[in-house]
Amino acid sequence: MKDKIGEWGKGPLKTYAKFVAHHALIVLAIFLMFTIFMGYQASLMETAGISQKEWLPEDIEVINTFELIADQFAGSFTKTTIVVQTEPSYAKSKEIRDVRDPEVLRYVDLLAERAKLVDGVVSAESAADVIKEVNGGRIPGSLRSVKSLLKKNEVAEQRISNYISDDYSMTVVRLNILEDVNEEEVVAGLREAMNIDKPHSVSVDMTGDTTSPVIMVTMQELIKSTMSETALVCFAAILLILIIIFASVKHGLIALLTIVFGSVWAFGTLVLMGMKITPPTSAGLAMIMGIGIDFGIQVTKRFRYELQQTSGDQNAPRRNREDAMVDSLCNVFYPMTITTLAAVVGFKCLSLGKLPLMEDMGTMMATGVVFCMVAALTVVPAVLVLLERKREDNA
Repeated sequence: MKDKIGEWGKGPLKTYAKFVAHHALIVLAIFLMFTIFMGYQASLMETAGISQKEWLPEDIEVINTFELIADQFAGSFTKTTIVVQTEPSYAKSKEIRDVRDPEVLRYVDLLAERAKLVDGVVSAESAADVIKEVNGGRIPGSLRSVKSLLKKNEVAEQRISNYISDDYSMTVVRLNILEDVNEEEVVAGLREAMNIDKPHSVSVDMTGDTTSPVIMVTMQELIKSTMSETALVCFAAILLILIIIFASVKHGLIALLTIVFGSVWAFGTLVLMGMKITPPTSAGLAMIMGIGIDFGIQVTKRFRYELQQTSGDQNAPRRNREDAMVDSLCNVFYPMTITTLAAVVGFKCLSLGKLPLMEDMGTMMATGVVFCMVAALTVVPAVLVLLERKREDNA
């Protein structure tokens, strides 16, 4: 085997490679402590839904106009709707089928009153309000009376169509909610308000426009579940591929450490930078793993190759593990650095546009790729050397 490593194997790089190879336990201990700190920070990462306004940069005219209106008038509101539906179990039963039934109207009226008590809810309107306005503040005692009342008052019948569906199977409570509120607290309050005894065969749920607290909280819940499912499937698929590539579970798991440690460090750093996970950036983890795993593969494959090299004598023993790792790091450092720089430049170019969410995506991807490279040049070599030492000791 030629003793020449090349230009990148000389000077500071070779010094670094020797330190990692000969002090693997120290390197691993340092980065394990760093991982614990970053893991704690990553656990604090918040998820956030995004409104249509947040898709756009702050300095464009439409956003400036929106802010002007919000400052000059009585606040900005989002629309949230509580939906009440009749769901009779049997075709010929006496269960409620018409939401104009006084029992449903009283239930809807109570829902609206309780919703008004939730902090951030400005107003709540329902079909019960229309009925009470034309009936002296009272809800009639029978469905026949309600129908008769509406038949005599065409204006009330027209108004009530804003709250009741054409087939009378659904009615809504319309809520106006302040825009600058804690979405989770508002949704929790509304769910508690909905937690009252409802008429038999009646169901209740919430929805809203794209900026409503209900949609925001739903986005956050979906982000968490989607990220966990995506990460699990991605890890399993990558591990299977690695085992096939290396024909070894051990080396497959070692290469996988690249994206495990790299992802933890990246997300911890993003938390320190004040970034939150949004629906567009929730796919970043899988993309980071897909790119970052290549670094772990390069280091692991090169180390196994270097271990097999001899001075030319077929009977000569396998190379010393430390020397093999020094040559491995010196040979993979240059191509890995070029790959990382190209990826970082490409991802950061997303910030050249005017969409804030694309800039966040670029920052997340660039940070993840950099930390995956760092993990491949620190943790993975240290683990490979330590495990190879254990194998040699056992031999």
